[in-house]
Amino acid sequence: MEKLKKDALLMIYESIKHRVNFEFDVYENAVKDWNVLPLIENNVVIGGVLIKDNEIHVGYGIKPKSTILPYIKSILNKTIDKYGYVTTSVMEENEAGLKFCKRLGFTKISKENDTIKLRCDRSNYK
Repeated sequence: MEKLKKDALLMIYESIKHRVNFEFDVYENAVKDWNVLPLIENNVVIGGVLIKDNEIHVGYGIKPKSTILPYIKSILNKTIDKYGYVTTSVMEENEAGLKFCKRLGFTKISKENDTIKLRCDRSNYK
């Protein structure tokens, strides 16, 4: 895996590791079939976007200093154009993640245990 993608994957893992019970190598293997798009700010990888079919996840290891929402909106819109909608899931305790998803136009479609599944038909971020 190229360095930028590996760094992005590590940043995504860093953003969730306090909520999961597995090491990075297990995570890396679990997402080996996913597309990893690095989020770069000032030439530094700060996080990444994972995409597989119409499922998307965003994670940061370093909080962005400026907005990356237009970039994420672009990814969402391309994925929605291809599949008709995008899904994601967020741990119920992750209030910031849920707020972020709602700002992008995601709505809750189901809940299983502590995980909320969300769907977006079109990004409505303004």
